[in-house]
Amino acid sequence: MGKIIVSRIKELRQKKGMSQSELARAIQKTETTVRNWEHGRTGMDWVKAVIDMCNALDCKPEDLIEEVEVFND
Repeated sequence: MGKIIVSRIKELRQKKGMSQSELARAIQKTETTVRNWEHGRTGMDWVKAVIDMCNALDCKPEDLIEEVEVFND
């Protein structure tokens, strides 16, 4: 038996008491994007790649990326 990627976004969003539109606004995406992620229709390929990289590098997803402030002149 193989494995599949299943989104837990809806579960975690509901646990926080957030609507799809509230989450979308918080992350600057559209409600449609959030809905698609929750139903596994789009975006799961990059999630699988992150999981694979974390397994290979023995790290957590937040270790792979860094948010850096950019100043525009």
